[in-house]
Amino acid sequence: MNVLFVAAEVDPFIKTGGLADVAGALPAALRARGHDVRVVMPRYRVLREKGVAMDGPIAASFLTIGEQSEEQRVWRTTDGPTPTYLLDIPAAFERSAIYGEQDDHRRFILFARGVMDLMQHLREVDGWQPTIVHCHDWHAALVVNYIKTTHAYTFGHVGTVFTIHNLAYQGACPPTTAALAGLSSGEMIEQRMGPRIAGAFNFMARGIFYSDIVSTVSPTYAEEVMTGEYGEGLDALLRGRRNRFAGILNGIDTTLFDPSTDPRIAAPYDATDPSGKAACKAALQHELGLTEDASTPLIGIVTRLVEQKGLDLLEQVMPWFLRETGAQLVLLGSGNAHWEGVFRWHAASYPQRVHAHIGFDAALAQRIYAGSDMFLMPSRFEPCGLGQMIALRYGSVPIVRATGGLSDTVQEGYEGNGFRFHPYEAQHFADAIARALVAYTTEGWALLRQRGMREDNSWAHAASLYEQLYAGARRS
Repeated sequence: MNVLFVAAEVDPFIKTGGLADVAGALPAALRARGHDVRVVMPRYRVLREKGVAMDGPIAASFLTIGEQSEEQRVWRTTDGPTPTYLLDIPAAFERSAIYGEQDDHRRFILFARGVMDLMQHLREVDGWQPTIVHCHDWHAALVVNYIKTTHAYTFGHVGTVFTIHNLAYQGACPPTTAALAGLSSGEMIEQRMGPRIAGAFNFMARGIFYSDIVSTVSPTYAEEVMTGEYGEGLDALLRGRRNRFAGILNGIDTTLFDPSTDPRIAAPYDATDPSGKAACKAALQHELGLTEDASTPLIGIVTRLVEQKGLDLLEQVMPWFLRETGAQLVLLGSGNAHWEGVFRWHAASYPQRVHAHIGFDAALAQRIYAGSDMFLMPSRFEPCGLGQMIALRYGSVPIVRATGGLSDTVQEGYEGNGFRFHPYEAQHFADAIARALVAYTTEGWALLRQRGMREDNSWAHAASLYEQLYAGARRS
């Protein structure tokens, strides 16, 4: 099967979140199963500045947007595990920002038009046409719209899959954007949009409406977003596509995230012989200036400091945590200035028990996974989550809110692998931490930790499920 992946960010080239992990790892897993998978993404200025090896330009064209035209050149790289096309559109991507620009709607209209030109080039020059085009999040949604409308006769039957990574980010723009994109106003789509977002030109809604199959990144999140509480105004549209809507859990790169071979941690270990984890914990305590005590529970959290991640709950439980437990807390992340200040204050006030590293450090993140006994993810909502899977792999027992992919991957009980709470309340979060701290003192803790380390959260299983999804898209 020929598959073209369309995404705004792809690991190892550009990464701001989980989208890049999926767009980097899933194509490689599908190629390992015999499919000809290729990836297309923007050629951001930072890629050139980083010295990413590129061949080309292999094609050039002009892209129409409104009454203007913008230049595009296409480059190709094999630096990563999958052949990747880079769309060099100076008007859109020759700047430092990845997202968050006032003209993002214009930038990603150009990106979608550029993908159409690339597909024509690949068919006419290379004799290659995708049987499936797999688009990710709102930045790529108009590719599906174009394939099913203005370019329907250009490519014939091409199956389309649109994956929602986070429904909260939709690419909502003024209605005049339709004319800029050369598309219809979308009245049928607007009729299915909630009153809070009705009237806007909504990239995400168009991806959902026009794709053959819609997917998201966990079974529970797929059910949640069809409700008013989690649907972000698109729940009615999603319910209308229920028969063509699936939730497939993301995987993790089990080669990159492997405590038996990870060069960034103090000592190797695995589920069969976890003894090296004690050395990792001691090294982390020493590195961060915490009291060096093997018997003190060490809890880690690696996160963006944004509302979604449940930082308000953590802020509320901190007085109880410091007063009633003897545990230590290590936080790595950045984002909201309020929470950055809160955790800086706790770290300065309790330097032997709390450490806050504001910013991101990939190597430190690995050392936190390896050195911590428990890992916190009290998210308000979490489409999939990778942190809990990485934590399980490294023997750090997750404590999570039972939502989205966290609910699908973390179970509590005799055969469980962690601790969870459901009502989004500080007391329930504190109770889950307390249960974990009690379990830490029992003989069953080693078994609980080992059970999580033995789980298979690799991409191999997810790739087989996407194969079934692609088959459904071709049939439709």
